[in-house]
Amino acid sequence: MQNVILNWSISLVLLTLTVACTSNQYVPYRPVIRSQEELVISDSAANSEHQENIKRVFDVYSVPYREENGKILISADVWQDRELMWNYTTKANDPDWLRQQEEEGWLKSTP
Repeated sequence: MQNVILNWSISLVLLTLTVACTSNQYVPYRPVIRSQEELVISDSAANSEHQENIKRVFDVYSVPYREENGKILISADVWQDRELMWNYTTKANDPDWLRQQEEEGWLKSTP
């Protein structure tokens, strides 16, 4: 019985450490697009306009990100949700949505 409890405790600790480490990892942002019926990572790197727009989308939704060496890094937890990433990518490519967020006060106007 003690072995079962010990094994279960060790498993719980390892799971906790895995989740804690994953939530602190940042990975490079890449646009997610719909190709036929699938969500896929775009082969093209995000251009500078898209990079600025995706940061604005992340700001609206309070998605933590950071920039290193010209790349936008986001939490691995956020990146794993492809549907959500596609939604963010779509909004970053939608000038009407960005303008609406400015008008509603969620975003500062672009210069």
